[in-house]
Amino acid sequence: MSTKIYKDKHNNEIIFRPYDKKNRYSVNGNPKSGCTSTIEPRFGKDGLVRWAKRIPIDAIEWQLKDDGMAIDKINEYINKIKQKVDKLSFQDAEIGTMMHSLCEDHINKKKVPMPESEPLKNMFQRFKIWWDSKDFEVIETEKTYYSEELDSCGTVDAIVKSKKWGNKLAVLDFKTSKTIDYSNYAIQIGAYKKMIEDSSDYKISYMGLVHIPKLKDMPITFRRLKPQKRYIQAYKACEFLKNFEKQYSSDLSAYKKKQKEKKNVSKK
Repeated sequence: MSTKIYKDKHNNEIIFRPYDKKNRYSVNGNPKSGCTSTIEPRFGKDGLVRWAKRIPIDAIEWQLKDDGMAIDKINEYINKIKQKVDKLSFQDAEIGTMMHSLCEDHINKKKVPMPESEPLKNMFQRFKIWWDSKDFEVIETEKTYYSEELDSCGTVDAIVKSKKWGNKLAVLDFKTSKTIDYSNYAIQIGAYKKMIEDSSDYKISYMGLVHIPKLKDMPITFRRLKPQKRYIQAYKACEFLKNFEKQYSSDLSAYKKKQKEKKNVSKK
C-alpha cells in the first residue's frame, strides 16, 4: 500500500502514509493523530504486551539458574528465546495485515489467489464463506477520513449497506485478534463513524466488528454496535490523556534541565 491522497467535502487534503511510523497522517500538510495510536496506549496495551513477553522469559531464566546452568549458557539460551518471541510477534502482525488485504480484495470482487500457509489459508476460506452468505453492498474500502472536531484521522476497513438494514450504511472493522471484547474497539469504530460523517456526505447508521480468529475451530462472528455519544466522549478522553502525557513529558524535561543547571552553578 503506497501513499494515498484524498480530498474531503471541506476540500481538505488528507494524506495517509502507511509505512511512516511517526507521521502516517497529515491534513493540509499538518501532521494529525491516527485513531488507533490515540486509543490503544491509553488502555495499556503496549505495556501489557511487553509484560506478557517478559514474564515467561524471566521465569525460564530463573529456572535455568536453579538448575545450575552456567551464566553464559543461560544468556545464550535466553537470547534465542527472545528472538523467537520477536519473530512470532512479527508473524502475528503480518497475518493481520495480510488478512485485511485479502478481505479488501475479496469484498471488492477481485480474483484472489488462495494463500498456501496456515493459519491464513483457513482464515480466508472461512471469511469468504461468511462474507458470501451476506447481502452486503460495498460502498468504500480502506479509505481515510478526518474529523476536525476530533482532530484525528482514521482508515476504515469498509463501508457497506444491506437490504436487511433498509439500505442504510454501516462501517465495518475487521479484527484478527483473539477476541473483540476489548472496549477500545468500540471507541475506535465509534470514532470512525464520526470521522466518516465529518469528512463526507455519508450517514452511518450501523457499526459492526467482524472477528476473523486465527484458530480454525472458531467461527467468524459479527457484532453490531449501536452508535453512542459515550464512544466519542471516550475518544476525546484518550486524546486529552495523549496531549497531557506529551505536555507533562515536556514539562519534566524542562524541570530536569533546570535542576541540572542549578547543580552546575553550585559546583562553581
